[in-house]
Amino acid sequence: MKANLRRTTPLRSDHGARRLPASGNTALAASALIQTALGIEFILSGLNKFADPHYVQNFNQFVSSNPGTQSGILSGLVKGLVLPNVAFFATLLQFTELILGVVLLLGAIEVGRRRLSGRVGRERGYEAQVALVAAVAGLAVAGLSLSIAVLMGEQLPTIMPGRAFTTAIPVELLIVPLGVAVAWMEAGRFLVLFRRQPAGMIASVRPEVIPANERNRAS
Repeated sequence: MKANLRRTTPLRSDHGARRLPASGNTALAASALIQTALGIEFILSGLNKFADPHYVQNFNQFVSSNPGTQSGILSGLVKGLVLPNVAFFATLLQFTELILGVVLLLGAIEVGRRRLSGRVGRERGYEAQVALVAAVAGLAVAGLSLSIAVLMGEQLPTIMPGRAFTTAIPVELLIVPLGVAVAWMEAGRFLVLFRRQPAGMIASVRPEVIPANERNRAS
């Protein structure tokens, strides 16, 4: 049986040249602004710890003096693991905050880059991986902030006259939903980018074999 070889038409992707990519819309830009603020917050918080010459001692005092150390769901963990190894956990917190801040900031920059037109805003092959790492960082930020809030004995926000001239919601608790929102957004970007990467970025150059009898029937 004779067969004719026909080269398939390469798949051309013009998604990178579009002003608004399929991976998001204006809501992504707004979420990236929140992500930028969180990234800067954690970068500066980590650098502040590196700049403190008595950081380990201050960390030990901070952990020991908080009410969550004496009673609460984390008291056993703090007394049995953190305080006996205070230098290790103090250093771990330094690097964790700095790394999380850098990851969140880079993820936000990547979202902003995709809002641009032309070659700068084109879709890149690494975007899905960056979005996934940023999503994990968002969850880590939320978990870390929640742990600090529990350790400090923060309660759910309510009407408190003593907080009339400060934030009604403690900052540590406020960061928790923001971190979850960033993780949600970046996870959504990852799923969209991961699903469309093979079809949109790879062109098929394999020849298609069409049997002669099928070709005759089609004609």
